[in-house]
Amino acid sequence: MLLYTEKQLDTAYRIDCKARTRCKEPWLKREDFRPLYEDLIESFMVAHNKDNILGDDVPEYLLDSVNDLLESTLTIDK
Repeated sequence: MLLYTEKQLDTAYRIDCKARTRCKEPWLKREDFRPLYEDLIESFMVAHNKDNILGDDVPEYLLDSVNDLLESTLTIDK
């Protein structure tokens, strides 16, 4: 289980919507975005938490990294 706030999800969702707008792609519904966001967070946590010292709380710097990734590299495959 990953612990994050709804505000953190909303921030990432807005970034995703902006990226989709730039690519002229339809937005996902917020609840459809949630599992994608959780998968991204989990991937970052696995990569940065080899010794499981972080627990389930997602550090702010990892959320910032996920947001940076969404903002700078999101591409839509057709």
